[in-house]
Amino acid sequence: MPPLDYPLPLDTTGKSKTFRRNVIIYTVASAMGGLVHLAHLLWTHLLDQADYGRFAILEGVVFGVATATVTLAPHQYILVYLHKKQRPELAGDLGGVLGLAFIAGGLATLTILVLPDSLSVLGVAAIPRWAIAGVIVAATLGTGRMMAVSINETQSQPTRASLWSDFVDGTRPFIAIALFFLLGWTWEARWGGLVVAHGAAGLAAVWVLSRRGWLGRPPSLASLREPLRFSLPMILAALAYVGYQSADRLYVALWDGIAAAGRYEASYRLALLVNTVNLVTLKSFTPLFYSAYGRGDREKAGRLLRRTSLQAGAWIALLVVLLPLIAVYTPILAESYRTSPDVILSIPILAAGLGCLGISLLWQAPLLARGKTKTVSAIAVTSALLNLGADAALIPHLGGVGAAWGTLIAFGFMLAVTMAVVWRRRATE
Repeated sequence: MPPLDYPLPLDTTGKSKTFRRNVIIYTVASAMGGLVHLAHLLWTHLLDQADYGRFAILEGVVFGVATATVTLAPHQYILVYLHKKQRPELAGDLGGVLGLAFIAGGLATLTILVLPDSLSVLGVAAIPRWAIAGVIVAATLGTGRMMAVSINETQSQPTRASLWSDFVDGTRPFIAIALFFLLGWTWEARWGGLVVAHGAAGLAAVWVLSRRGWLGRPPSLASLREPLRFSLPMILAALAYVGYQSADRLYVALWDGIAAAGRYEASYRLALLVNTVNLVTLKSFTPLFYSAYGRGDREKAGRLLRRTSLQAGAWIALLVVLLPLIAVYTPILAESYRTSPDVILSIPILAAGLGCLGISLLWQAPLLARGKTKTVSAIAVTSALLNLGADAALIPHLGGVGAAWGTLIAFGFMLAVTMAVVWRRRATE
């Protein structure tokens, strides 16, 4: 298939039928993603709370940090520049970023392999170095998958984007179940599902993108200054987002033990169903917003932002009410979790916090469209520091519930500040 030059014509992407089509496809895909989250909760019936918490720290901290750093955060760069650059130029940028990501991931993996036989995560759980190295490799290969998702989202191709995102996550439980029969009922089987699914999908995405002309050789290292200058602040923002989750799990494990981290992880997993709304909204919204903004229709972009925020807020409010009822009156969680007051009280607080995060990501779009990545990063890092402070103050007294309140405080702050900055810049411009 010969490559096409960009930017593409934008006259049809903003039509309401495109928006409705994207919403329908992303709703189906994200509903499947929600089922995957529910499948993760079924592990509460198979693993004890300590093993559940151990894998949560491995996935949340190691995989999250690796994804935020070694991939060089290509997602937002593709969203902003796909409609601004010609295909050959963008392909050179993406090929160069992918090569640098593989180098960074390889160096990080080698560093882990020369460390002692095990690492202690704040003294609460020994994690073998081979497990950490495997997760870093999977995250590094996942750079290609992230690029494939972003390219298809920006081209308003939700079916292909969902294939690279929700389908990959959907295969993880099946791989883990197969490994359970080989390895026994241990956290290592869940680790295998994570590594195999993301690693294989990353390799496949690199092959597909190369065949379609999306990955090229950069003309020089100097040509990568622009994507790196754009991406480096976004790495700080991504690390801040990881910090919200990682700090919570680590603080809870430090103060109350690894089993308490497992209980908090169960609450967080159920609250993550709010991300069904966040993903449907964000993936449908971003291509249309950047398209309208790119052709100078700021008024239409503003209306789309306000309308989408209100719709998302209504659905999130409904889930804040329903999710605790699901936890209490259905067998989705094991009995030891359903009868834990900390689990039930944390769910609606976390759901509200994640809802604030989803809406704040919508309001970041006008800033990113102007290239204000440092502003977005500063807000995210400040919110992360606020979350750390709230965790330190609340978790010793309230346990997992304190961690949930810290999440709500931080994401609520992020939403309020992001909206204030956007409105202030709009008034001055």
